[in-house]
Amino acid sequence: MKLLVLAAGIGSRFGGAKQVMEVGTHGETLLEYSLFDALRAGFNHIVFLIRPEIEEDFRLNILARLPASIPYSLAYQTPVSLLNEAARTKPWGTGHALLCAREQLESSGPFAAINADDYYGPLGFEKIGAHLSANPGEFCFAGYRLDDVIPEKGLVSRAICGIDARGYLVEIIEHSRVWREDGHILSRREGGVVELSPESIVSMNLWGFNPSIFGYAGRLWKNFLSEPANLGSREFFLPDIVQAMMRENAIRVRMVPASARSFGLTNPDDLREARRRVAGLVLHGVYPSPLWEKP
Repeated sequence: MKLLVLAAGIGSRFGGAKQVMEVGTHGETLLEYSLFDALRAGFNHIVFLIRPEIEEDFRLNILARLPASIPYSLAYQTPVSLLNEAARTKPWGTGHALLCAREQLESSGPFAAINADDYYGPLGFEKIGAHLSANPGEFCFAGYRLDDVIPEKGLVSRAICGIDARGYLVEIIEHSRVWREDGHILSRREGGVVELSPESIVSMNLWGFNPSIFGYAGRLWKNFLSEPANLGSREFFLPDIVQAMMRENAIRVRMVPASARSFGLTNPDDLREARRRVAGLVLHGVYPSPLWEKP
């Protein structure tokens, strides 16, 4: 199975290319711990979706450290990818990123997709890999408890998921401004501030797909571009593709519990916390240090 790594973000909140930030004591990036877990779970080819302007740093700070035995390929996302002319400089979103990697994934069977700047834990990859192997015709995602994926400080975006009694996804509600305050988890919505249950199920964008997603994504992308209001700053998101396929009864999406604390790099203050957590995981033997054996 292949693993798609979405690593083309510009890091506007973080203030730089967080994909190449060092969090391990030997210079490892957060992404590399996800790669380590994915390889242990049976994924055997990595597709990195990056921006051309970070390729040099990406090769120097990540690819050069990976064992030569790990097969990988590169795909590229730019503001003009899949367009006839430049429409804007702002990136088009994760749905657009998926389509930019279509050539590397469409003919190779089930695959998983992750963000480069989030830590998912070994169990998430194990569960997604096992589900894709047993149910290649069914989508899935790793579900996390909201309380496990909100940092102590700072604003984050989180996708709250409705799950039915059989464990299938019903809906995704995006919360773009979520934070902790006085023991509560709060979200600022158009109608005001609402409190969220710490037991809510969250998608952190660890998905399991099959190539059927590309036909729908391509059609939805054309529809997205046909609306003039979308051309300014709106983004074409991967969860929107999933929900559109659900509405058309084209797929079912199984939630597989990940049961782990997830963290990532959204705000500048997150870097210190990520380093602390990685050090703790190394101390408890979850990962070796250095992460990769020297050739």
